[in-house]
Amino acid sequence: MNIITTIVGSYPTSSSKPEHLNEKIYDSLGLFDPYKHAIINAVTSFAECDIDIICDGQVREDMVKIFASKINGFQIIDNTVHINGKITPAAHGISTRDLQLAFKTAKNLDNRFKLNASLEKIFEHEERGIKGIITGPTTITHSSMIDKFYSTKANAIVDVAKALSYEARELEKAGACAIQIDEPFISTGAEDIEVSRRAVEYISKSVDIPVILHVCGDLKDVLADLLEFNVDILDFEFSGMPQNIDTLKKVWYEDCSKQIGIGCINTKMDSVDKKMDVEETVKKVKNIIGKDNIIIDPDCGMRMLPEEIAKGKLEVIRQIRNGGLT
Repeated sequence: MNIITTIVGSYPTSSSKPEHLNEKIYDSLGLFDPYKHAIINAVTSFAECDIDIICDGQVREDMVKIFASKINGFQIIDNTVHINGKITPAAHGISTRDLQLAFKTAKNLDNRFKLNASLEKIFEHEERGIKGIITGPTTITHSSMIDKFYSTKANAIVDVAKALSYEARELEKAGACAIQIDEPFISTGAEDIEVSRRAVEYISKSVDIPVILHVCGDLKDVLADLLEFNVDILDFEFSGMPQNIDTLKKVWYEDCSKQIGIGCINTKMDSVDKKMDVEETVKKVKNIIGKDNIIIDPDCGMRMLPEEIAKGKLEVIRQIRNGGLT
């Protein structure tokens, strides 16, 4: 049995001000990036904690605004996202530069990091990769106010999916080993599950690398449907939502080909998880799905946690991967 580790997304962050002469010159030209150091810091923590599949740390804004601020048809007014026109793709990849910086940083720390790394070789611990993370169409749309152009959120979701499929392709070109689509709103039942499915699959069909769908929250009303989504990996919250284990047991079927990412670190808890509790969560899910290759990660992003706590949580999943399941 092989175990690999990943992160769901966000990591504790803060913006920085220009300090060195070169940075001050860049700032005077409007070229200084206040989040560059935060990306480097997040990736350094991931590499130091020996994480197999990392990301850029999602340090810029929140998960909705990072995309809504760039995609045509959106406008942010008084910190609220509005849809006020036809939604079309951004002019350039929104997070490709951050992925490339993440790779460069990680590669300098661990030579196993590769662009377009193979999931098979990652499981064999021969390579490590960077995944691109996209906030899903349902979540972006239901986090926004529709001012004009669209009569329903369902219609807007279709165009958001089209815009995000461009982002997914750009991330694939930039060297992502996989694309993760974050859709926390699916578990709320705010949108018809078929609308969400078609939107996710529009993105997944646009790329040739593995697609991960991350859905957190209580999955009792949606998990059976999620097992039928055309994605490669489903990543769920199990530590903070232990009832999802019971739900998975009820709906899982023997011929299901889906890989399950096991969220086994409680990201709502402001302390480092006990190793024995994390192991128990992983074992319970593993016994249901019966997979030889196991992916373990935190339940959700860790942006709101103190950095030392976030890093401590990553150390726990490293210990479990290295020690195996007893």
